[in-house]
Amino acid sequence: MRNREISLTPGAEPQEALGVARAALERHGYQWVPQTDSSAEAHECEEIRSRLFTGKLRMSLAVQDQRLVMGAVSNGLGLAAATGAPAATVRIRNKLNHCADLVGSALTQAGLAR
Repeated sequence: MRNREISLTPGAEPQEALGVARAALERHGYQWVPQTDSSAEAHECEEIRSRLFTGKLRMSLAVQDQRLVMGAVSNGLGLAAATGAPAATVRIRNKLNHCADLVGSALTQAGLAR
């Protein structure tokens, strides 16, 4: 599954960008789990599962080279969709894209994204 990248403004601090991302995702019910100063995970459900094959989105967020990179950690399994991809995988990808749009909008409003 492809990662989503958001270009940050020059001089944007990783902690500041992650703070805005955290607020945007928590408003939509995601649980935030900090990893390092420049990375974190967000989970769609309260219970943090180690399983990769779930219909719930579990994503990683990391600031790398003035970009916020968002990627799905869970990949889902399910019935085949019209595209041939498992339906849960399509749902996970759509949720990731939706979250990236939310975070991108919040970062732009905060003046941290181009």
